[in-house]
Amino acid sequence: MDRIGRFLTLMDNRLKYCRQQAEHFQKRARTGDAKIVNTKNMVLYFLMSRGLKKIEGNEFTLRMQKNGQDSVEITDAAQVPLTCRELELRIPGRLWQEALACLPEDTSKTLVSCIRDDRPSNDAIKEAVSRYEEVPALR
Repeated sequence: MDRIGRFLTLMDNRLKYCRQQAEHFQKRARTGDAKIVNTKNMVLYFLMSRGLKKIEGNEFTLRMQKNGQDSVEITDAAQVPLTCRELELRIPGRLWQEALACLPEDTSKTLVSCIRDDRPSNDAIKEAVSRYEEVPALR
């Protein structure tokens, strides 16, 4: 019995560690993506400010090229209206459910499809337990 208990504890700790690492790597990926975009914009600015089409190094050639899509240059991000922004939010589940209940069904479905990640909230679980609400999947 003790071996099974130790195994379950080990697996539980491994699960917690993996979830922490996943969150850590998601943050690192977002940071890396932002660095790529900023560096590309810096190179483009350098090329445009000097009237160059390309710069060559020993291993790489960086060039400006027209893609099939028009590009957008934002001069003041604070002035971009909310309708033209993408939001990343952290909303308590209880508030999320209340908001969805007040919306038309098609709007609710659209909002639900925007969810990128969700995870249990220890604080919300503790609150629910303190109110003697049943929370499935708890030991």
